[in-house]
Amino acid sequence: MGQAEEYLSLVRVEMGRAVSPAAGAPDHFYASMRYALGWMDERFRPTSPGAATMLRPRLCLLACEAAGGDARAAVPAAAAVELLHNFTLVHDDIQDNSPQRRHRPSVWKLVGVPLAINSGDGLFAAAHLALERLAEEGLTAETVLSSVRELDLVSLRIWEGQHMDLSFERRASVSLEEYLAMIARKTGALMGLSCYLGALVAGRDPGSLRAFRDFGEQLGLAYQIRDDLRGVWQDEATTGKREMEDIYGRKKGYPAVRALELASGGQAARLTRVYASEEVKEEDATWVRELMTSLGIPEEGHERARAHVSRAVESLDRAGAGGPARRALEDVAREVLG
Repeated sequence: MGQAEEYLSLVRVEMGRAVSPAAGAPDHFYASMRYALGWMDERFRPTSPGAATMLRPRLCLLACEAAGGDARAAVPAAAAVELLHNFTLVHDDIQDNSPQRRHRPSVWKLVGVPLAINSGDGLFAAAHLALERLAEEGLTAETVLSSVRELDLVSLRIWEGQHMDLSFERRASVSLEEYLAMIARKTGALMGLSCYLGALVAGRDPGSLRAFRDFGEQLGLAYQIRDDLRGVWQDEATTGKREMEDIYGRKKGYPAVRALELASGGQAARLTRVYASEEVKEEDATWVRELMTSLGIPEEGHERARAHVSRAVESLDRAGAGGPARRALEDVAREVLG
C-alpha cells in the first residue's frame, strides 16, 4: 500500500485529537465516542483498535497517492471521513434498533438512546474539526473550504439515503432502482467522498476529481450489496450481528428487494406477510432465507457486485490514477468482493 499504509496510524492520532476532552469537559461524553470507534471496552477502559476496517481512510490516502500527491497531507481528510462514517453507524443502530456492532453492544445499548444520539452528534462535529486541520498541511483556504462543503453535501446525501431506507420499511415492496438509489446515497456517497478528498488534496482538476469520486461510489455500491448478502447468509461470528439479522429486522436490503420482485403465488404472499409482521419468528426467517437461496439471489448479488467493481476500476483510467497506489486501489476493490 506504500505511503498510505504507513499513514493509517497517523489517521488514528488525528481522530484521537478530535475526540479528546478539553479541560473541564465531561469525560464520559468523549469516552462514549471512543467506545464507538472501538478504542474503549464496555467499562470504558482503553483497548486495542477494534474490528473497524478503516476502509474509507485507506481509500482517501490511496487516492491522494494515486493522484500524484503526498498521502501525509491527506491524513486530516482521512480522519474526517472515518469519524463521519462512525457517526452514521451510531445513529443507524439507534434507528434500526440494532443491539450489536462489531461483536459487542451498540453505543445506544450501552449508554441509552439519548446519550448515544449525543455521542453521534459529537462524532459529526469531530469530523469537521479534523477536516479543517487540512489548513495545517499547507492547503489553501479555498481548498479547505471546498473540502468542508463537500463533506456537508455528502452528509446531506447520506441522510437522504437513510430517510429512504427507513421509509422502505413501511412499504410492501421496493424496486431495485429505488434500492440502488438509496445505497448510492448511504454507502456510495461516503466512499466517493473519501476518494474525492484524497484527489482534492493532491490538486487534481475537476474531471479527475469526478472520476476518483466515481471509483468510490461504484465501490460503495458493490460493498453494500455484498454487506446485504452477508446480513442474510453469514453467521454472527463473521458479521458481529445475529444470524439472519436483516430478515429479523425486515430490512429491505438487496436480498429482500429481489425476493419480493421474484417470488410469485403463495410464496410471494407469505413473504409479504413476513415483512409486514411486527416480529419475525425463527421458522419464518429460516424459510425466507431458503426461499432467497432457491431464487438464486446470492449468485445474482455477487455478479452485480462484480459489475460495480469493474466499473470502479474503469474509473481509475479516466482519473489518470497511477503508480503502486493505483494497484493498491484495485486490490481494495477486489477485497470488497470477498
